[in-house]
Amino acid sequence: MKIAIIGNHNVILGFKALGVDAFSVENKSEAERAVDEIKQKNNYGIVFITEDFMDKAKEKLEELKKDALPAIVPIPSHIKTGAGLRNLKKIVERAVGSDILFK
Repeated sequence: MKIAIIGNHNVILGFKALGVDAFSVENKSEAERAVDEIKQKNNYGIVFITEDFMDKAKEKLEELKKDALPAIVPIPSHIKTGAGLRNLKKIVERAVGSDILFK
């Protein structure tokens, strides 16, 4: 399976050198379109997305999360939103049954 990254061009540029499929986006509609394309191709195991666009494409990402793959992994960007920590909290709560990290 392949790996993808969604985010601002400047943030994701280095990932292209590693062979990651990079989806450069500048706004909500472009981020949603990238998520739709990833879902349609159905050959990605991991999708990294910068925190700022994770919030913007939240509804589309929820559709991807219904299946086991791809795994959605938020990464920091130049704009801090806290989406990565919120996502980590949800994962831990689902796995353990309570919030053991942020109490």
